[in-house]
Amino acid sequence: MKLMKWITSAILAVAAVSMAISCDEPAPDPVKKDPQMKVTPAEPYAIPAAGGEITLSLMSNVDWTVSGAYDWLTVDPASGAASNYKQEVKVTVQKNNAGAREAVLTFAADGLTQDVKISQSHAFDSSAPANALFYEALEKSAGSFTVQDVKVPEQLGFVWEHSSDYKCMKATAYENSTAKNHESESWLISPDIDLTAVADAYLTFEHAGGYFGTASEEATVWISKAGGEWEPLIIEKGDYPTSWTFVEAGNWSLKDYVGNKVKLGFRYSSTTKKAGTWEIRNVAVLSGSYEEVIVPEIDPTKTQWMELPATDNDAYGYYSHSFPMKDKVYRNYSFAWSQNDLVSVWVAYPLNKTYTDKVVDRTDAFKYDPLLGKDKSSNPGSGYAGDYARGHQLPSADRLCCREANEQTFYGTNIAPQLNEHNEGIWANLEDKIRSVANASDTTYVVTGCTVADATEFSTDTDGKKITIPTAFFKAVLVYKKGAEQEWTSAGFFTEHKNYAPNNSDLKAVSMTIDELEEMTGLDFFVNLAGKIGADEAAAVEKQNPAESSVWGL
Repeated sequence: MKLMKWITSAILAVAAVSMAISCDEPAPDPVKKDPQMKVTPAEPYAIPAAGGEITLSLMSNVDWTVSGAYDWLTVDPASGAASNYKQEVKVTVQKNNAGAREAVLTFAADGLTQDVKISQSHAFDSSAPANALFYEALEKSAGSFTVQDVKVPEQLGFVWEHSSDYKCMKATAYENSTAKNHESESWLISPDIDLTAVADAYLTFEHAGGYFGTASEEATVWISKAGGEWEPLIIEKGDYPTSWTFVEAGNWSLKDYVGNKVKLGFRYSSTTKKAGTWEIRNVAVLSGSYEEVIVPEIDPTKTQWMELPATDNDAYGYYSHSFPMKDKVYRNYSFAWSQNDLVSVWVAYPLNKTYTDKVVDRTDAFKYDPLLGKDKSSNPGSGYAGDYARGHQLPSADRLCCREANEQTFYGTNIAPQLNEHNEGIWANLEDKIRSVANASDTTYVVTGCTVADATEFSTDTDGKKITIPTAFFKAVLVYKKGAEQEWTSAGFFTEHKNYAPNNSDLKAVSMTIDELEEMTGLDFFVNLAGKIGADEAAAVEKQNPAESSVWGL
């Protein structure tokens, strides 16, 4: 009992000492949490031109605010208190009646910041590039352009007019009925183009024409800040058309004009000695800066793209095209370029409904490949000399998902001289068959090529450059269908370059295994397949006979 009293007294004494200490010393500060904030998603998908709403999710253990003033969107709420729970922030985007636009909202909380980018599609038609701030195809009318006449010949009554035949705006002061040239000056002027909310922009368009005295003085491009004086933009002489084939003019930086609203003016003038004809289409002002494309060398084993064959980088240039669509960049096609023959010995590309679903019409934009430039690329512009079609290796119908993807299929690097009946007969049937198989699969990988090693015949392109006529055309095809009993199937096709019977559909007669096609062409197809499914399985796929496969139905 005495022991218990002693223990109790001791405890009370310790407590008293502790109380004395706590009274003399300040209490410690409460533990302060590190500030934390996170907003998701950081970069939402682009809002369509029709407008819409995004709901952002915010976690912040400290008070927060959001800044960024734009008259085309609202943020609710724009601030909030610390919370242990998720908070919703709604961003409402108004309908867009003009070019593509972006907003950056900055969330801030106790020294922390996070930017959220919101983009909205332009209000132009689907043929306009995704980054268009202004676009007029001029295919059906003058669109938003207006004509301002300074001097118009009485005999003509106009200078600028829309051409339904050539789907462009055309200016001329040449009088056909009397074969006379007239003095004139007339401007094709754009509406205001808003560059107030972009960091950089550039102008591009296509034009054709001829019969000028001095084109660089008679067909000129001007720009003005709203209400200001007109200033000239210089078209390089090499960017003027030398025939009636449309060519790209310029890629002018408009960096000096950002932060303003501007107008473009296409000024046509003529004299009684010379009155040329100027045709214009696809006028675009695009956000960002234009940079010359750097030609890459592609190692198929590094990219792991399933469609790529092995190649000899010393013998051929090895290049690739891609294109932007919505919020992603897609590879279009790779090619091995023979500079001696001015044709691609093969073109390789993926194929599925993402590429083939029709959004745009065939563009017929035949031209040289800007990746190589005018001197090194062939120019299929107005066609080849002789009885030769401009034959696609990657078909135009396989790239109808957006304008840029389709236009790239008309580059000279994807075109080869092909007998008309071959192109429209057995070759067209083969393209249709492969497209049908691809649309029923997940992804199909295709290598299209031509044989030029023993060729002895030649044609010329639009610029007069000598083009080798291939002696044969071929396709190697690898089909992937997820979950199928046999996920990977293959087929080879080889056609001599000759006129087959009209509407020939006997594809079985020109079909073979990939192994057999490799023997005939000397190429090693689908070099990345073994890394995907193993060497033995890949070898078995390349031995498949398409004539015996239900996938092909030959």
